[in-house]
Amino acid sequence: SLPTCLSSGNEQRCRRGLSLGKKQARWASVLVSLCSMEDEPAFLFTLRSSTLKGRHKGDVSFAGGKSDPSDKDVVATALREAWEELGINVGAEQVWGVLKPIFLQTGMMVAPVLANLGPLEELSFKPNPGEVRHSHFICLNTQRCKCPLY
Repeated sequence: SLPTCLSSGNEQRCRRGLSLGKKQARWASVLVSLCSMEDEPAFLFTLRSSTLKGRHKGDVSFAGGKSDPSDKDVVATALREAWEELGINVGAEQVWGVLKPIFLQTGMMVAPVLANLGPLEELSFKPNPGEVRHSHFICLNTQRCKCPLY
């Protein structure tokens, strides 16, 4: 309900998550991968490996993960994760921008990075089997799905 949404408890939780104080929120990024398949616009997803540690094993997701100290920003995190998980090199020029970050109850801030990968037929996937079971796409016009891609 609206009164609960705007409660002082929720306000404090939100302020803690967005605080620039000593204990900042931990950041992660996902690559929201626009692409095309047979000239149809689509999104690329992964099915995470069931052998992963943590809460996201076996999940359908965009490529992504926690930021590393070597990442200069959330875009760098998303591009690095796409390389580590799928073996695809996405250039910074393919990035359209960063969508509104999402605050998770775990204390993690997730930055969705929107990029256009171009035609899937032209990409060479080298998935990391320790992280990704397979990938699939969903066409926006027809909601056609192909699973797995490799």
